[in-house]
Amino acid sequence: MRYFVLIPDGAAEKFEKGTPLEKAKTENLDYLTKKSFLGIARTIPHGLPPGSDIGTLSILGYDPYRFAKGRAPLELSAKGADIPEKALVFRMNLVTIRDGVILDHSAGHIKDEEAKKIIEKLNQNLKDFLQSNKMKIFFGKSYRNYLLWEIEDEKKLSEYEKIPHTPPHDILGQKIENFITPIKELRELTKLCEEILKSESSSANSVWFWGQGRKIVLPQFEKIYGKKAHLVSAVDILRGIGKLAGINVIDVPGITGYLDSNFEGKVDYILDNTKDGEIGIIHVEATDETGHEGDPEKKKYAIEIFDKRVLGRLLEKTKGEDIKILIMPDHPTPCDIRTHSSDPVPFLIYPCICNNGKCSFCSKQRFTEISALSNRIFFDGRTVMKFFLST
Repeated sequence: MRYFVLIPDGAAEKFEKGTPLEKAKTENLDYLTKKSFLGIARTIPHGLPPGSDIGTLSILGYDPYRFAKGRAPLELSAKGADIPEKALVFRMNLVTIRDGVILDHSAGHIKDEEAKKIIEKLNQNLKDFLQSNKMKIFFGKSYRNYLLWEIEDEKKLSEYEKIPHTPPHDILGQKIENFITPIKELRELTKLCEEILKSESSSANSVWFWGQGRKIVLPQFEKIYGKKAHLVSAVDILRGIGKLAGINVIDVPGITGYLDSNFEGKVDYILDNTKDGEIGIIHVEATDETGHEGDPEKKKYAIEIFDKRVLGRLLEKTKGEDIKILIMPDHPTPCDIRTHSSDPVPFLIYPCICNNGKCSFCSKQRFTEISALSNRIFFDGRTVMKFFLST
């Protein structure tokens, strides 16, 4: 038997009618749902901010209260960077700001090539400032980039680690004056970056620092579950968690984290690398990004892409094979608020635990927020992986 975990990032919304998940044409999800165990899971534990770091750690069975120390070090770990013990890593978004209002957290989903040139230019022009402050800027992917800052003073390090920074996707369309970092060195660095970006014919006209944290160590996934796992994702937060957990992170050409991604390639590479008794994890980011855009039609389209080009391809290529599938968003990203929420998410496990598709848990026609809620089965998100692998 092979096991597959599909994570349509942010695909869920509120528990009400008319969500993109309900409106989408999902032939393959519908087929699977009739034979699957449906439930609701809280992937964002109480008191923690709703984000992909928290949600993904929960899905993989890691306790975010213990292991979530900021998303940026998880993401930078995907690049193989050596993070010193006395250092902070910040996410450094390329963003679009006009008249003191943050318009786009992704600088128009800036392409990798353009973003990489900008990061190279910033490193070159800010060399003296970065060296004097023991800072390094790393290119990530598209608008997602990183600042590594070595801070020898433990008191200062601890103080800066705890200062809250608002993610830019949480304040789209709002004035930034009340959200700008209070850290003097970062404010200065932001101004220097803006001066350099003025000369660029790009939608990226500023940078935004957030998600800071120190080096993170995770227990090895295979030792916990006794199964080797493989992962494909376009975003560094998933890739970083995977590498730290000892999961085999597979490079797939043409994956972007958006609607233009190589979705078929994700499935094919997972199937080529996952052997009997192993786990293949496929993460799709487009469902989250379209939620941040606040566009229900685009999000519906992203869900339909997931259904046809990811799930549909997986089912077609494993036809006749003994498989198990877990489908579970890491958190909701409702279009009406354009950011993450802490609400529970629907999940399904195929085949149903009854093994015949005829019990009350698998009598649903569609995989939606409301249909999953109607089963009245509630899980702590941190326990779903163990349940999935043991049933």
